[in-house]
Amino acid sequence: MSTTDLHVHGTPDTDNEYAEMIAVLDELIQEGLRKFTGDGRIRDPDKEKMRTEYMKRTEQAIRAKRQVVKDKHLQEMGRTLEAMKENGELDV
Repeated sequence: MSTTDLHVHGTPDTDNEYAEMIAVLDELIQEGLRKFTGDGRIRDPDKEKMRTEYMKRTEQAIRAKRQVVKDKHLQEMGRTLEAMKENGELDV
């Protein structure tokens, strides 16, 4: 994975990178939930549009986290299969 000019390219190369991505997404989700359900809730009717944007961004973060976790599991499964293949435990 590479980062340039605040953009991330490719997939994470290590479990640590996956963990960092998941941690950031967890923070975004937690803050988004706080903004529209907790103490930080935007209650001003004139700012309802902002509250709606927080809801949308939180939904996006949740979907992104699901995809990152799924990708991490697939990568781990791929490594396991490769190791099994190399050790002769798997006939493919």
